Amino acid sequence: MSSYKLVRRNGLPWYDFLLILGLILAPMTELRIWKIGPSELLCVLWSTRYVRYFFKEQLRHFLVRFWLFFYLTMTAGTIFCLLFYPRESAGAEGLMTWFFMFFVSLGVYAGLKRHSLLDIHRILESVCVGVAVWYLFLLIYSRTVSMHFLGARIWYARVRFTGGGANPHQMAILSLGLFFVSFYFLACVKLSRRKRIVHLVCMALDFLFLYLTRSTTAWMALFAAAGASAVLLFLQGRAAPRSKQVSLLVIFLMGVVVLVFTAGLLYDRFYQWVAADPNGLHRFELFSYILDPIRKNFLFGLGDGTHSNGGISEFHNSYLEIIGMTGVIGVVLFIAFSVRLYRCLRREPFLLLSPLAFYIYGLAGFGMRRLPYWVITVALIVIAEKLPSPAEEGFRVRRREFARVSGEHADG
Repeated sequence: MSSYKLVRRNGLPWYDFLLILGLILAPMTELRIWKIGPSELLCVLWSTRYVRYFFKEQLRHFLVRFWLFFYLTMTAGTIFCLLFYPRESAGAEGLMTWFFMFFVSLGVYAGLKRHSLLDIHRILESVCVGVAVWYLFLLIYSRTVSMHFLGARIWYARVRFTGGGANPHQMAILSLGLFFVSFYFLACVKLSRRKRIVHLVCMALDFLFLYLTRSTTAWMALFAAAGASAVLLFLQGRAAPRSKQVSLLVIFLMGVVVLVFTAGLLYDRFYQWVAADPNGLHRFELFSYILDPIRKNFLFGLGDGTHSNGGISEFHNSYLEIIGMTGVIGVVLFIAFSVRLYRCLRREPFLLLSPLAFYIYGLAGFGMRRLPYWVITVALIVIAEKLPSPAEEGFRVRRREFARVSGEHADG
C-alpha cells in the first residue's frame, strides 16, 4: 500500500472550469439539443485545447490503442449491421456518440498530463463539491418549487431522482464514481480538518443521490466497492507484505465459508432485491438474447444499436453490449484494456475503487456510454501515472535515511 501523502494548494486556471462544469452537468441530459447539451459542449471545448498533444506524445499509450482499435471494430460492425440488419443499428448517430467518448477520453488524458498533480486533485475536488451543492439545490428546488428546472425533469416518473436527465443512470454513475473519489482523498491525501469534513459531506450527499435514483445496480456496485475499501483500510495497517498476504488469505477463506453456508439465503435476498427494482427482473430476460448477435457476426459484432429482444432493446449490460457491438475482437480489446488499467492504478490501490464500482455497475447497466465513466477513469489513470513508483519512493526513503545517518556520523 502506498504511503504517499500530498500537501494541497489552491488555485486553478479559468479554462479548467469548463471541464469541471461539464462533468457537474453530465446528468442533465434533458437540456440537450439533439445529442449536444451543456455538458458535452463544455467537455469538447476543454478537450479540443489538449487533444492534439495526445497524438504528438502518447500514441503508444494503452488508452489510445484501446480506443482506436475498439472504435474501428465498432465501425466495421456498424457497416455490417446496416447492410444486413438495418433495423437494429444506431447508424451514424451511434458512431458519433462513441466518437465523442473517444475524443473526450483522449483530450482529458492529454490535458491532465500537462497539469500538476496538485491541479488534478483540485479539479476533482471542485467536481465533488460542485456536484454535492448543485444537486442538493435541485433536490430542494424540486420539493419546494417545481419538479422541472429549465424544462428538464428532476424526477423520473416522480419517484427516481435524475437531476435533470431523461433517466437516473447518469446521476447514478456520477454519484457512484465521486463517492469513491472523495474516499480516495480521505484515505490518501493529506487534508486539513475542514477539507476532511467537506469530503465526508460530499460522500453523504452522493450516498443520498444514489438512494434517490432507486438504482439496484448502483447500490450493488456501491456496497461491493465499499467492501473492497474496507479490506484496503484493514490491510493499510499491515506494514509487512507477508502480513498482508496472510490477511488476504484469511478474508478470502472467510468469504468462501460464508458463501457456502448462506448461498440459499443470499440467493433469495438477491432475487427479492432485484425484483424491487422497477426494471430488475426484465434485465435478465434481455440478457438471454445474447446469442442473437453472436450468431449474426461473432467476429466484430453489429456496432451500436438494439440487439436484444428481437432487435428492439439494448442488453443493459456493459459486457453483453460489448459482445453485441464488437464481437470477439472487442471483448479481447476490452480485457486487455482492463488488465492495463489495473496494472496502472494498483500503484495506489484506493484509485481502483471508482473503476471497480463502474465495472460492477456494468453488470446491469451500460456505464461505458456515460461521460462520467470515462472522465473519472481517465483522471485516475493520470493521477496514478504521476504518483512516484514504489521503486522511486523506496529510493527517496533510503536517501533520506542515508542523509540522516550521515548527519549523525558527522555530529559524532
